[in-house]
Amino acid sequence: MTLGSPLIPPAGLADKIAVGSAKADNGAARRTARRTARRVSRRQARYYNALPAGCVKVFVAGVSYFQCGTVYYQPVVHQGANVYVIVTP
Repeated sequence: MTLGSPLIPPAGLADKIAVGSAKADNGAARRTARRTARRVSRRQARYYNALPAGCVKVFVAGVSYFQCGTVYYQPVVHQGANVYVIVTP
């Protein structure tokens, strides 16, 4: 064999080598990852008893938020107490 010559399998061997197409459903893995990420982010939500100074109440798409600089807080009830959660409106 010399450099630059193509590798040709022996006669009859080419018929035995078959390349199949992979039929993996990557959509299921993506859906599971998204679902898990949502569960984890909900569990790690931080609740604040008070807002920082200088917050302004704003309405975005009919929902009220408190805007403190570039951070938005949403009032929620957690375990019977009124608290605030950082959200992306």
